[in-house]
Amino acid sequence: MRISGSYNPYTTNNNTGTASKKPSSVREYSNYLMGKYSCLKPGKNAAVSVTGGLLRRAMSDEKTGEWLERELSKAPDYVKEAQQSAQAKGWTLKSISIEFGEEYTTMTVCTVTDGGEKTDPDIDKWLERIKKKKEEQKEAEKKLEQKKTDEQMLNEATNTMELKGKDLADLTNQFAMKLSMQAGVSALGGFDVKA
Repeated sequence: MRISGSYNPYTTNNNTGTASKKPSSVREYSNYLMGKYSCLKPGKNAAVSVTGGLLRRAMSDEKTGEWLERELSKAPDYVKEAQQSAQAKGWTLKSISIEFGEEYTTMTVCTVTDGGEKTDPDIDKWLERIKKKKEEQKEAEKKLEQKKTDEQMLNEATNTMELKGKDLADLTNQFAMKLSMQAGVSALGGFDVKA
């Protein structure tokens, strides 16, 4: 009589990954974007926003959604460029507001003053907060990817065992003994009995 089978000494929950699912409402999509792009959280003198019409369009049109996300990722750079441009002319950028709208339009409102040797500290703090959040998101994504890789390796670590004995009771005892000797055995896959 022979029993052969396989078991995985490591079990993991495959529900740890994030499924890419489309948002079902404008509010849900807006929350997704706010979580991903911290520039959408206004500062004292800087703000980036998206119109409701563009949100609806981006939800239903993949090309528009890609454009919007690309522009949101560049928004802090646009603010930085506006600061540098103002400084080059001897001005100080005191406030800026960028609004992304339907039909791929962008409206920017800036307030500048003379005497621009410095930058506005509130805008600088806002840009620094965005930069820090972006770095934290990259680190979190890196950790998530490593966790997925580790889980995949553990899921692939399946062992095979073959036992020979005179009857089913003998095989069952051998099987139980070998399983108890394995460290970290948490799940039994399955086995076949052949006479």
